[in-house]
Amino acid sequence: MTIPAGIVARKRSLGGGPVSLSADTFDKYVGASNLPVVIDFWARWCSLSKAMAPHFATGARKLAGRAMFAKVETDQEASLAARYGIECIPALVVLRNGQEIERHCGAMTAGQLVLWLQPHLRKTT
Repeated sequence: MTIPAGIVARKRSLGGGPVSLSADTFDKYVGASNLPVVIDFWARWCSLSKAMAPHFATGARKLAGRAMFAKVETDQEASLAARYGIECIPALVVLRNGQEIERHCGAMTAGQLVLWLQPHLRKTT
């Protein structure tokens, strides 16, 4: 039995870790979320992307249930990078209801990421 990619991505994201998205899965993942979606546009050749990866994963775990986290490798998914006008790597884009609401160019620590996202997070009770 094959499990649809959207379900796999959703289950993985519920665990708190970022999911990898492609052009085929991007709109389904972003559209299925009632939470803000934080996307890390990164590249394998970029040392800042590599340095930020564990911080992004930590931020995803800390904010599980309040935001969804995803990664897009820009060299493999050039159409998505072009669609969002990515001009720097790493680039963080926050979407709500499929619309961009925030953007940051450059790396962040997990702490900086959490602070930067605070205004956009779903409130918990």
